[in-house]
Amino acid sequence: MNLSLAQDIVSVTDFARGTKKHLAEMNRRRRPRVLTQNGRAAAVVLPVKEFEAMYNELEEQRLDQELKAAVEAYARGERGTPGPQAMEELRKRAFKRRTGK
Repeated sequence: MNLSLAQDIVSVTDFARGTKKHLAEMNRRRRPRVLTQNGRAAAVVLPVKEFEAMYNELEEQRLDQELKAAVEAYARGERGTPGPQAMEELRKRAFKRRTGK
């Protein structure tokens, strides 16, 4: 997504004065707004659906990287932690979190 300087960048003041209009247009166009303060970029506001799509894509990429690392570790002969041992470690961590001990 390329930014359009004429449409996507507005001052914080302009955004505050026309929030309803800006939100409607952002949702219609499915594009963010870059808010400026004193002529410099200060924040980015984007529609919830666009944020969710971006977040889901990043999460999928993160999980892909974890899976790739696990497959590579397995190929190197690393077999990880046996199930019963892993469960015991999880129980201990959960107990520490609950009790603070």
